[in-house]
Amino acid sequence: MKVGEAEVSWESTLGGWIYIHDMTVQTWPGEDSNDPRFDRTFVYGAYWEAGLRIFDVSDVPHPGNDLAEYLAIAAACRGSFGTQLGCNWRAPEVGQWMEFEDFDGDGEIDCGCTSNENGGRASYIHYAEPIDEMVDASHLGYPIGKRHLTIVATEVLSTTVGTGMSYLLDTTAYEINNGNFRFLPELIHGWEIPFAMDHHIPEGEEWLLFSPHNADTQIFQTGLPGLPDNSFGGAWDGRIYLSSYHAGLWVIDIETLMFEGLQNINKTDAHASSTVGYHLPHGADGTPLDSSFYDFGWTPFLWAAEYHDGYTYLSCITSGLYIVQLDIDAPYGT
Repeated sequence: MKVGEAEVSWESTLGGWIYIHDMTVQTWPGEDSNDPRFDRTFVYGAYWEAGLRIFDVSDVPHPGNDLAEYLAIAAACRGSFGTQLGCNWRAPEVGQWMEFEDFDGDGEIDCGCTSNENGGRASYIHYAEPIDEMVDASHLGYPIGKRHLTIVATEVLSTTVGTGMSYLLDTTAYEINNGNFRFLPELIHGWEIPFAMDHHIPEGEEWLLFSPHNADTQIFQTGLPGLPDNSFGGAWDGRIYLSSYHAGLWVIDIETLMFEGLQNINKTDAHASSTVGYHLPHGADGTPLDSSFYDFGWTPFLWAAEYHDGYTYLSCITSGLYIVQLDIDAPYGT
């Protein structure tokens, strides 16, 4: 039963393509009961050129919260056939981020809103996922305390240069205005396939060829017997598992991105140094894989990566499911 909606605050958008694509729902993982987000639930929505949008759905009408309210709102929604005429409960927008990459250095973000779209290389935010566990990154130079991180990634149709950005955000900070809290996301560091500036995504049947798509993340406890640290210490490692269509799976080290976010180094070098794994499914001796299913023109064409208990599961549009394992993930297998 539909009971309401969440919609971008249009007055805060910049134009271009604006619509919701993927989203992730998470109850705030922090343990500080003085944080106004404590025990509340949020939608992290990928809103294309409106960037990341965060909605508070904690008070959605539900029979377990307020039965009378739920019945009244549900009846109004049903009576108006789900239209805004009667179905008018709205989840408040409580955070946003649109600070896309500025590749040409003209002082403006690259997007349709600045007439510098390039297929959405920097701005077509297609995927958003808050990381399940908060982490203390003080060993990297961040303030002491747990930090909440969110990964967002583009989906790129075609480009003249580049393959598509992903961004690691710090979504810890917030402000209070007139009694209402609001997230203050900050960019930690972007990531693109290393040496992406030497490549592009053609049009036609080669569209999406090397674009990011969906991703998964995992925080690993380290320092215990059999669980060595493989990054910067701090008793945890973190990795992003990013599917990238015909460019395969890319595994990115979160601590390295966070460290690089405090440095002033070449971005291409940062993208390379934070990359810890890569896999492109293939046949024997490089033989192209056959597709007996949906023929999208290219095999493989990975559009989902999910980590679970030491293994990464890869979904390919054209050839099915693959299960792979990064060597440093093996100790976490069951």
